[in-house]
Amino acid sequence: MRTQLTLGLLVVAVCSIPQEAWAELRFCNRTGSKATVAIAYVEKDAPGTTTNGHRGVTLEGWWTFTPGECAQVSGIHVGNHWVYYHAYASDGKWEGSSLLCVPSRAFTAGGSFRRPGDACPGGSQLKGFKRIDSDARTYTMSLTD
Repeated sequence: MRTQLTLGLLVVAVCSIPQEAWAELRFCNRTGSKATVAIAYVEKDAPGTTTNGHRGVTLEGWWTFTPGECAQVSGIHVGNHWVYYHAYASDGKWEGSSLLCVPSRAFTAGGSFRRPGDACPGGSQLKGFKRIDSDARTYTMSLTD
């Protein structure tokens, strides 16, 4: 009887944990050299809208991954956000056409998308970010050669 009660309490406890707790964005470095990553994300627009309430973009970085290393960089629900990343290693980089100003040191900041040639505040550089298209709660991006 005591075992059943303990098991029942455990099930209730696990079910009461918000599902958001299981959401995550992970990166895996599948290259032969150290890779460094920054991310940007914004909640997806409500159906029928395109402005996202002009809330801007959350930027976070830089995480460094040794060859073969995988780790969580954010607890966001990837499917509920537009997620972007910029990464570089000694032998290449992963970038896209979505431009954002990012500092060269570790950061968490708000920002907005830029146009080619736009100036960035002092200490920041314009970097191209690539979008991750996924509806999944959790997502792992593998950086490969």
